[in-house]
Amino acid sequence: MHTRVRSVKTSKSKSMALASARWTLFDQPHLLDGEDAAVYQELLARIRAAVRPVDIIDHIFISDIATLEWEVLRWRRLKVSMLRGLGLAALEAFLRAKLDDHLCVDRFVSLLREFPEGKSLPEDQAQTLARECARNEPAAVDKVNKILKPTSLDVDDILDGAKRLTARDLMQQYVRREAAAVTLVDELLAQAGTSMDALLVNKLPEKLDNIERIERLTADAEQRRNAGLHEIDRRRSLLGEALRRTLPEVEGEFEVIEATPAKGEKAV
Repeated sequence: MHTRVRSVKTSKSKSMALASARWTLFDQPHLLDGEDAAVYQELLARIRAAVRPVDIIDHIFISDIATLEWEVLRWRRLKVSMLRGLGLAALEAFLRAKLDDHLCVDRFVSLLREFPEGKSLPEDQAQTLARECARNEPAAVDKVNKILKPTSLDVDDILDGAKRLTARDLMQQYVRREAAAVTLVDELLAQAGTSMDALLVNKLPEKLDNIERIERLTADAEQRRNAGLHEIDRRRSLLGEALRRTLPEVEGEFEVIEATPAKGEKAV
């Protein structure tokens, strides 16, 4: 009796060890940096719950399908990221062209202070000088050019740099949906008679080949995922057919067992 109990416990321990090894084998996600392992495990768990695997072959299919579905989602995400990046690059270029110089005063001051003589200017004087340069006042322009004389730069270079940095800052604020930035960008787009969609369409040809490649890769991953799902369905169908063929034999055996009298009893 004790030997049987130990045997059962040993068998159960081996089964648990095998199950643990199986989950370790098939639960390992193939993720890129920044992808969420917890989300992948949730996807895998939901697929496993839907399929209800009966053996290791089912677990292999489930692991493959989870990986392929994750790949499909990844390609879709990368496509959206590429389109978003194109749109933001187009927006930044638009802002550089449309921003008035007076909106770039702070960046003008910060650039001017990178030069020795600019560092010595009091803050209020630097602000005034920047605003006057934005209005293209000759005296202010001459003063800034004197500050820049030891270099190969002039006031236009500083204004261009200030506009570029301001456009970048405004674009980032727009992405964060800061109210003031959203209002200003929407006003500039309306004044120009354009929109984010129109900016993206104009920029799209630069990356159209890459986008088409991503779509082909997405379609390929979808086909392989669908093939895996089909194989599960086909396997379940074959299993069902095998069970239907086996059940009459099993039922016949049970009928024989029920008809066999127990020892010391007479058959009815």
